[in-house]
Amino acid sequence: MTAVRRLAAAGLATMTAVVVISLPAMAATKPVTRPATPPAPVRPAAALPQIYQLTPLKVNPTIQPNIMILGQHLTPATTVQVGGRPATTVQVPDANHLLMKLPDNLSQGTYLVAVTNEAGTTTATDALVVDDSGSGPSNLMMLAGGGFLLLLVLVMRLARTPGLA
Repeated sequence: MTAVRRLAAAGLATMTAVVVISLPAMAATKPVTRPATPPAPVRPAAALPQIYQLTPLKVNPTIQPNIMILGQHLTPATTVQVGGRPATTVQVPDANHLLMKLPDNLSQGTYLVAVTNEAGTTTATDALVVDDSGSGPSNLMMLAGGGFLLLLVLVMRLARTPGLA
């Protein structure tokens, strides 16, 4: 039993020595204080919009009145001007794409496209070409051609039907 008491006394003495030795070190350290509220996130300032590409560059406004702008820093508040006339922003799915509708009654010619956001205005390096020459067939021409083909099919069908001649 004396061995157990000696072992316990030695363990208690060792623990006391560790505590006494570490007290000055613990007293010298400063407790860590944390701010009561986390700091507000810093919002970056709006960046100047950039235009990388206009798609398509040559457009017929009666057939395809929409233009896709590929760039950066495009927001729903971004405005677009084509030749100084405001275009309608149709959709801004993300900060890199903007779909816009050309201004009404835009005549044939070459126009500069300018994009404006909160930080300023940028002009596209490529000019937009509006070509409404109507080089393709008109709707009336397509209907006339379809009617002619239908008439031709009916005549051929009647020519092959036995007993009607």
